Amino acid sequence: MTDALVAFLKARLDDDEQVARQAASREQGGASWRLEGATVLAGDGAPVARHTWADEGVHIARQDPARTLREAEAKRRILRAHAKWCEGRCEAKYPEGGFDAAHYWSIKALAAVYADHPDYLEEWRP
Repeated sequence: MTDALVAFLKARLDDDEQVARQAASREQGGASWRLEGATVLAGDGAPVARHTWADEGVHIARQDPARTLREAEAKRRILRAHAKWCEGRCEAKYPEGGFDAAHYWSIKALAAVYADHPDYLEEWRP
């Protein structure tokens, strides 16, 4: 079951990265977005979105492609760290997945962000 959960999480991170790269490729000046007045601007100053209330614009600018790419990489590093730590330690106790309970729970927590995805299994909910 752990292998399926890790594969699911890696696929969702791939999806996030692909969408972020597509959004960033539309701009000439980079993937970092900023808010100016009622408009979210790309790195080169091109408008990305207009918002209708103040907090919406702040949210859109904060979720820029650069942040999404950093977040996906951070989650990949967490997965690699778990796998490295558990190597040779967890397989004997948890042969079907190779992770101990604490590491498995944290991977479930990372995957819970994608609970609305059709491939998410309810048994993965932390």
